[in-house]
Amino acid sequence: MEMFEKFNKEKKYILKMVVLGDVGVGKSNIIRRIIGQDFQELEATVGVEFTFVDIDDIDPDKPENKISIQIWDTSGAERYRAITTSHIRNADGAYLVYDVTNQSSFDNIDFWLEMINKATDDVVIYLIGNKADLTVEDSNRRKISKQQAIYFSKLRHLQGFGECSALKNVNIKETFESFYHTLYKKNKDKLKTKTNIKLDQLKELEKKHSNQNKECCS
Repeated sequence: MEMFEKFNKEKKYILKMVVLGDVGVGKSNIIRRIIGQDFQELEATVGVEFTFVDIDDIDPDKPENKISIQIWDTSGAERYRAITTSHIRNADGAYLVYDVTNQSSFDNIDFWLEMINKATDDVVIYLIGNKADLTVEDSNRRKISKQQAIYFSKLRHLQGFGECSALKNVNIKETFESFYHTLYKKNKDKLKTKTNIKLDQLKELEKKHSNQNKECCS
């Protein structure tokens, strides 16, 4: 219950974002950079994991408004699709991540976008092209141009686009700042309702986890 006491004490509002994309595009390391951690060579994410990013200075006109963005790191593996779909529900924002050197990861963005549209609505979505560092010394490695990605974003009515490098920590912070300001602006009149929904979800997850531990121990 420490988590819920923390939010009640600090009076933080919660907004939820999910990070989606194919296996190997760098979703987990983008999140690591967002929360101030170093890049690591990681195994593919198993199932779904989440973390929080606190932002206390989101609104100069309403300094009392402090938000905590709940970031869900999802697996791109097919066997976890059902789990991923369930955790997209009630998301307020999303990163759709592809690898700028991998054409199929970009082609599959429509699949992930459709998954979002089936699970929830009214979501702030940013298209994120990762691994831009791989194209600096060898431009032939690039498969998707910035112009192509921007055109795609506009065609699909996405709210933003950013090209970055999780390895070199380039344009991660700037893109995320743009994202969370857009996310806040869209939801600032619904923060209390949104937060209550997220806390109910967390309570359900905690209860489920507790029951699983009891079954394991018994």
